[in-house]
Amino acid sequence: MTQDDSSPQRAQTAGFEPLKHADLAEQTYAAIRRRILRRELETGQQIPIDIVAAELGVSRTPVLDALKRLASEGLVEIRARRGCYVRALTTDDIREIFEVREAIELYGVRAAIRDGRHGALADVLSAACVAMEAATEGDIYVDYDRFTEWDRAFHRAIVTASANRRLEEIYGNLHVHLHIMRVHYFRELEAAIRIKRDHRAILDAIRAGDLAAAQAAVSAHIFVTRDRIIANLARDGGRM
Repeated sequence: MTQDDSSPQRAQTAGFEPLKHADLAEQTYAAIRRRILRRELETGQQIPIDIVAAELGVSRTPVLDALKRLASEGLVEIRARRGCYVRALTTDDIREIFEVREAIELYGVRAAIRDGRHGALADVLSAACVAMEAATEGDIYVDYDRFTEWDRAFHRAIVTASANRRLEEIYGNLHVHLHIMRVHYFRELEAAIRIKRDHRAILDAIRAGDLAAAQAAVSAHIFVTRDRIIANLARDGGRM
């Protein structure tokens, strides 16, 4: 998508509705963030502050504050004297995010097995696997949103097993970017089939308390997913 003068006009149709809640700053942030995550505000698109403020029924101040917060999360880019744009995820971004994700999840597996909590973790992961199976039927999605929700829950459980709040916070900061990647990657049912298979391998190794096998399964799953996302990014012209 090119960054041309038509971008503000596209943003005008993004569907913002006037806010009715008392905390306008938080609600403004949430409304813009939601549009970005759904890619209703597209990669590279300028976010016209006056139009967004008018649609939400707020002044420019909460919009500006929201955009600064979104910039700190890496979702938008503020360019001096040029405005604010929805930021694209680059190949380097994807590699870095998945490297951090791998390190955290490997530690979660190690901590759970080391402390004898792997049985409880396996029970949680098993429930997620069952739910993901129920969200697909043959070669179609029965419930795409539910599938992605339970995939997120599967990996969040591994992170929580680290029993390390700082690691959980770091992982939480990756969530918005991982969500965008899921939107692009999970639409292909082939990806869902592979993800379910990988999750079962991770689950079986954790239940058995086999640290080496569990960590190998986690690493393989994460990096195959990373490579497929990068391939999709190249196919789509380098924008996500």
